[in-house]
Amino acid sequence: MSFLGLCIFTWLAALTSCEKPEPPGPEPEFVRYSKDIVLQSKVLNASVKYSVYLPDDYMSDTTSRYGVVYLLHGLGDNNNSWNDVYLRVSSLINEMEDAGNISKMIYVMPQGFRTYYVNRHTGTYDYMDMFVQELVPHIDKTLRTVADRDHRAVVGYSMGGYGAMILPSKHPELFSVSVPLSMSFRTDRQYMTEPSGGWDGQWGYIFGAEGMIGEARLTPYYKEHSPFYFFNTETAASFDNVKYFLDCGDDEEQLLVANDTLHVVMRSLGIDHEFRVRNGAHTSDYWRKAMYEVLPYIENCFNGLKYKEEETIRVETSEYEYQDILQESCGGRIYLPTDYDESSGYTALYYVYSDIGDDFPAKSITQIKKAADVKGYVLVTCNSDSLAAYGMNLRDVIGAAEKEFSFDGSRKGVGILGGGRLLFNASTREDSGFSSVLLVEAAMEDLPFDPSDEVVYHFCVSDQSRYYVAADLLYRYCKEHDIKYEYRVYNGVESANSVLYAISLLINNI
Repeated sequence: MSFLGLCIFTWLAALTSCEKPEPPGPEPEFVRYSKDIVLQSKVLNASVKYSVYLPDDYMSDTTSRYGVVYLLHGLGDNNNSWNDVYLRVSSLINEMEDAGNISKMIYVMPQGFRTYYVNRHTGTYDYMDMFVQELVPHIDKTLRTVADRDHRAVVGYSMGGYGAMILPSKHPELFSVSVPLSMSFRTDRQYMTEPSGGWDGQWGYIFGAEGMIGEARLTPYYKEHSPFYFFNTETAASFDNVKYFLDCGDDEEQLLVANDTLHVVMRSLGIDHEFRVRNGAHTSDYWRKAMYEVLPYIENCFNGLKYKEEETIRVETSEYEYQDILQESCGGRIYLPTDYDESSGYTALYYVYSDIGDDFPAKSITQIKKAADVKGYVLVTCNSDSLAAYGMNLRDVIGAAEKEFSFDGSRKGVGILGGGRLLFNASTREDSGFSSVLLVEAAMEDLPFDPSDEVVYHFCVSDQSRYYVAADLLYRYCKEHDIKYEYRVYNGVESANSVLYAISLLINNI
């Protein structure tokens, strides 16, 4: 055969192979949960292990294709950590499938080493390139996947949380869903002050500036991979096709500072995302519980459906009838039970006011103390104007609150919307007498923060609340000044239902 003929034959063979690829299918060694499968990476010139959890009917139903969820582990863990004795993700998946909460998907758990799932700044260990150029095509070739970006999600905890952020953000052509759980990354300030051992051992060898301190650590390569830089006014619109879901516990030592700050940045830039702050720390139990909402969220994304905007709650109006006792000197009205007797204690009283300014009047403190029995009470402060703006009235609040209130003799406060602003100011007074306050969607924007170290602060906002900046500032102030707190961010929009849900969410704390 002539040289020209050989070239034509080779070209035709290649063309034919492109047009008729071999149908993908499971390799013989695959079982439902396959551990430590080896991918020989040419990019890394090394072996990379991964584990796979398949649908229960994958072997018997040989025609169905499935979306893929990549599960990324944390620093020091490995490709089997997602399904070990702590996270046990397979049992959770089975439970949710059996309950009809999610459909069947393929779960791939790759070995991430200590890479933070990015290329090393030296170009000597290009893990991200391996992931997108080799691992994803390999999975699509060997398993029956729906091989497009709309059916690929990345979920990770800790170091894997950073991978779950960076992979879809840098490669939106491959991934449509990003779910960082307790994402391990830092603000500039945190990185600049990180102890040398932590910086060099976790990030310096990846981003550069090993052995450096302070601002020298903020290398161009670091900034290229920090969401505080690649999310900006010029790029914000380019992330519209990625669905982000961030979740981080309020007991995290450092990570919630960065995650909460990132939430504020993304809100300010208009980058759509879900954000949750729940009770918990850097634990497998926290990440496992998160998956009960994460997996249905991914399913919605795969199906092109809009995720629910808020939790729903049914509230019965109070069985009690309240009379309003006008307190002219209070600047508002105090609502008491109709059978109120000054000689007996009671569970709660409601202080409802209109436009009386930001400061809690001293005369109001005096009047309320005079009205209170020495056995203690729960004070609920409400601004009537802000309630009306949400389509609410006092009976709604009473119905949501009283069925959950406990009465232990200490003085507590619940501040709702505008009433939260009032209550917060009251709590900072030395003579407030509060042991704890709950601030529900509190309108505290532009307030100076000087919370009392004698008070425990419980506060929550929805992830779409207009008061998200104030909540972030209060959290960070409490964190930095060792003030006791509980912080929650829940799924919700600005609505009466959302506020009532928030009341039920926090009320069990007191």
